[in-house]
Amino acid sequence: MKLAAAALAALLLPQSGTPRHSIEVQRRDGETYCTILADNAPVRDVLADLALRAELTLDGFDTSWETTLVSVDLRGRPLRQALDYVAGSVGIEAEVRQGAIYLHPALEQSTDRDALYGASLAAYLGALRDFPEHELAPEAERSQALIEERRGSFATARAHYEQLVERYPESSLVHESLYRIGQLFQQDAAYTEAIDTFSTLLRSERPHDYEARARLELGWCVAQTGQFERALYMIDALDAIEPPSSRADELRRKQVRIRGLAGLGQGKRALALLDEVEAELVTPPDKRESLELRAISCESAGLIPEAARAWLACAQLVEGPAKQRALTESARLALASGDELGALFVTKAARAAGFELPTHEHTARVGLKLDDANVGRDSAPDRLARAEALVAGGMNKEAIVALRSLQQKPAGLDDAARGRLALALGRALYAEYGIDLALSHFRNELEVLTDAEQRRAVYVLAGELLEDAGRIDEAIEAYRGRI
Repeated sequence: MKLAAAALAALLLPQSGTPRHSIEVQRRDGETYCTILADNAPVRDVLADLALRAELTLDGFDTSWETTLVSVDLRGRPLRQALDYVAGSVGIEAEVRQGAIYLHPALEQSTDRDALYGASLAAYLGALRDFPEHELAPEAERSQALIEERRGSFATARAHYEQLVERYPESSLVHESLYRIGQLFQQDAAYTEAIDTFSTLLRSERPHDYEARARLELGWCVAQTGQFERALYMIDALDAIEPPSSRADELRRKQVRIRGLAGLGQGKRALALLDEVEAELVTPPDKRESLELRAISCESAGLIPEAARAWLACAQLVEGPAKQRALTESARLALASGDELGALFVTKAARAAGFELPTHEHTARVGLKLDDANVGRDSAPDRLARAEALVAGGMNKEAIVALRSLQQKPAGLDDAARGRLALALGRALYAEYGIDLALSHFRNELEVLTDAEQRRAVYVLAGELLEDAGRIDEAIEAYRGRI
């Protein structure tokens, strides 16, 4: 009997080299706290024992984890935190919900960038919640800001930087954070807020590496708020204090000079300086700012049509308020140069981008005499010429309205002009509604057109449009005079 008891006791004692673990669970103030000691123990045994003692079920364990071992030394940690350590150390994610511990593979091998970013943000948030005063807490806040920047959530990124500055004012990351806050304000064209941020950074009593960069960006923001002489003075002072540290630094200083010169009415000087450096401005932000500088400098130099085109090109590279500003400026300058058709094209682009430019559109339509109130106030040939210009500019809906009006009241149009009307309306109908409506129009026109040359032009255009639509057999028939 004694021999049997001794044998049983020997079996229950941990053997040398055998994986082992111990777990204690306590509940205090509605929270579950764990003490887990494990030395090269199977992760399944540790998690299963933890779930049992915490009165939870364990769900989602993968058979591929059967041989995974874990070593931990955790004392008095909250259950959620303990799970993060035990499971997370071997590439498993664990979460507690609805009375169970749910397991699933971590996202380390995932190719879903947003999922990885989300998991990273959640991990940093949890770490900051558990250890808000840890020496690496500012790094965690900064990392969240960088992730949000990469995701394009610039307002959220700025909030993380601002939180770092507020919570950890003695951190070595404060100066970098203030600089990034200023840049993010710039990105939103919030230049007054950027000026305040860069000024705060420059007032810092602690030495830092952002002095020259902050002064440079402050100069840009000052110029963007209309303080052109001050901006030029600031760049002159910066050049005297500290020469450019790189070619990129030199180019940025010239951009500020260009903005200041253009604002002071020295557009030709600004354009000459822009021409010197434009080939080196190759990144998307540089290209956008280069086009904006060209637009502003052209207007300053009196090159209004060129300025309108530069703003239109700039609009293709930006979104949101920046796009609205670029298109608004383009429409304004197109009208200023007498290009109502160009202005109407810009208002159409604005509508496609989700906003309206009603004042500019009304001015353009009045100038082009497209409104019903203008019908009959000018000659039919002039109205036809404007409608043809609308078709050429891609403003097909407006052209169709104008051409239909002429079709109903063709007085004043000779035979040649009526042939032009038939062709222009056919092109507009095809572009806006497709080949079948255009063909129907051509058939109607062929019943009234008597001039052989005009009829031939209709058949040729019908053939070209059918070819463009991929209806080759019908196109051949049209070229032969049958539609």
